Amino acid sequence: MEADAVALLSTLHTKVNRLPGDTLKVDPGPSSWQMWKDDPGSPCAHYRTMFGVGVTPVVLVSVPGSGSTWLRYLLEAATGIFTGSDYNDTILYQHGFLGEKTGVKDGSTIVQRTHGPAFYLTYIHDLQDRYEAISPQRPTILLLRDPARTIISYWKLFNLEGTKNKHVLEIPKSRFEGGDFHDFVSEMTAMWEELASDRLLWTTGPLYVIHYEDLVRNTLTHLRHLLHFLNVPVDEGRLACVASHLEGDFKRNTTTKWGYDPFTSDEKLRFATAVKRVNRLLTLLQYPQLPPDHRLS
Repeated sequence: MEADAVALLSTLHTKVNRLPGDTLKVDPGPSSWQMWKDDPGSPCAHYRTMFGVGVTPVVLVSVPGSGSTWLRYLLEAATGIFTGSDYNDTILYQHGFLGEKTGVKDGSTIVQRTHGPAFYLTYIHDLQDRYEAISPQRPTILLLRDPARTIISYWKLFNLEGTKNKHVLEIPKSRFEGGDFHDFVSEMTAMWEELASDRLLWTTGPLYVIHYEDLVRNTLTHLRHLLHFLNVPVDEGRLACVASHLEGDFKRNTTTKWGYDPFTSDEKLRFATAVKRVNRLLTLLQYPQLPPDHRLS
């Protein structure tokens, strides 16, 4: 049993093993995007993002509101290869995330974003179904963020669904005061823990855990670590451009303009309990814990 545990840890902490034929080749076809084209005269303006050819599948898993769109921007900027998703968000597509288009072929994106089975089936009671739904052998990036801040960000997105700037707009204080918000908090706290726990307990392929707070605090260092995990060569020219264009178009401000804490004491206790359980799993698997200085008090 101890040998099995050592073998699992060794696998979890390895980097992506690129499949035969995967040389991170890009498709020079018409579908490309210049994300820094509005910076004329800059050496960054000429960089293009393109689809890949035969790229090894890697999943990016997070709860909505965890910063996955910003992380996708960073990965596309650093690698020059589009990321994909399970959703087909037309707003993101119009802003250059061409991997959002329905029908994008497997092997054409550097990572494929998903929010996990809980967000499609709302609680899968059968453990075997949950296990099979996460594709446990696929290389995985698990993006975690403090649940309180995640829920604030997701609630904004949820309330702005159907609006042109849903990813960055604010909502009024009144939308945090009704019973529907507190029902949302209860459901999302459970889903946050379920998504994190399922991936930590059941992933058997290479797994990289990144905390949003750490990515914000030291973006380029953690981006380099991610590129190492993905087994992607570092392009210093691209990274220099990332350093001068860190925000992208969709890095949402999750604080409230009115300095309002919308959570009850019971909700904060539930956050703390969920974080404690997830941190225990992170420690057992030798991953860093959620940064404590970023939690809402």
